[in-house]
Amino acid sequence: MAVSFNSCAVLVVEDEVVTRSVSVRLLKQLGVGTVIEAADGAEALARCNRVDFDAILCDVDMAPMGGLAFLEALDGRAPVIMLTKHDRSDVVLSALRSGANGYLVKPLTPLGLREKLEKALSAKG
Repeated sequence: MAVSFNSCAVLVVEDEVVTRSVSVRLLKQLGVGTVIEAADGAEALARCNRVDFDAILCDVDMAPMGGLAFLEALDGRAPVIMLTKHDRSDVVLSALRSGANGYLVKPLTPLGLREKLEKALSAKG
C-alpha cells in the first residue's frame, strides 16, 4: 500500500546545490507537501527549532556542521535518512549508531527515496 506524503514536512540538508535541488524535486514528485532546504547542519538545526519535520534527508559530508554532528544535536526529534556518496560500511555504521533511521547512497532514485521515506515515517509513528 502506498503511503500519502502530501501532509508531510521534509527537510533536505545538503551543501551541494545541484544535489539539494534534485532531492527537493524527487520529494515533490513523490507528493511531499512541504519541502524545506538547509545548506548545512547548523542551518538545519535552526530550521528544526521553528518547524516540526516528519522526516529529514541529511548529507553526511558538510561544513561547518556535518551530518553526523547535526544528527547528534537533533537528539531524535525527527527520523533522519542520511545521504552520502560513500557506501563504506564504517560511514553507514557510524550514521546508524548516531541515530539515523536509514541511509541512501547518492545519486538518489525515486524508488529508493520512497522506500526509505515510508520506513522513516512509519518509525515516527
